Amino acid sequence: MDVSIIIVNYNCRNYIIDCIRSLYEKTKDINFEIIVSDNNSNDNSVQEIKEKYSNVIILENKDNLGFGRANNEGFKIAKGKYLFCLNPDTILINNAVKILYDFMELHQDSGAVGGNLYNKDLKYVHSFGYGDDIKSLLLRKTFLKYLYFREYIKIKNYEKKIDRTKVCEVNHITGADLMLRKSVIDKIGGFSDKFFMYFEETELEMRMKRAGFKIYFVPDSKIIHLEGKSKNNNKNKYYTNSFVEYYKLCYSQAWGEIAELLIQNRKK
Repeated sequence: MDVSIIIVNYNCRNYIIDCIRSLYEKTKDINFEIIVSDNNSNDNSVQEIKEKYSNVIILENKDNLGFGRANNEGFKIAKGKYLFCLNPDTILINNAVKILYDFMELHQDSGAVGGNLYNKDLKYVHSFGYGDDIKSLLLRKTFLKYLYFREYIKIKNYEKKIDRTKVCEVNHITGADLMLRKSVIDKIGGFSDKFFMYFEETELEMRMKRAGFKIYFVPDSKIIHLEGKSKNNNKNKYYTNSFVEYYKLCYSQAWGEIAELLIQNRKK
């Protein structure tokens, strides 16, 4: 098996069917399986998937495990050489999975890759993170951007200049379309169970880089991401908790405490 495509679903009936349809329509010339890890949905989405796509493997989790833990359940049964985490509110534009697969086959130093994400109007949306140090992340995500506004603007302007038509090495790929090398996951472990949602992919990819693997943005892989359509509650709480946990796991307890103080005072 070349690729195991894992979709975490929570009450996304109106979107996941279109996502699966696009996978079957656009994905060519590789062997793949689709695994839906369902977080105890109550919108009849599981039943509809069973009726329309009998080949799809469905994991019916008893509780809402969040993003990372639900993906980990898919990892446990995945047969593919590569694991492709895909949001349910996405639609493939081209043979995106094969393009990412080919890139990883040619670049054995890659631990994770992802492609270009677009909104429904085919405008670029968030696909990756570029800044890799504590300073740049704190400036972008906390109220420090108002105290050090000139430096914040420099970071933002630099990110805007990144050519979205060229392959480049990045800090992390967003979890919406994240292809992982299974052998690396077997080595360093999957998503941390410390996160419910947000920053779990950032932390995982940090571990990958520290293990000697690179993270690449591959622009020829193109996918529509209908951002915000995946169901989640208490977004601010999850974001804050995950932001703090990221600093604790990737840097130190002290940096986690600093991050907590800073993000609690950020402007909404």
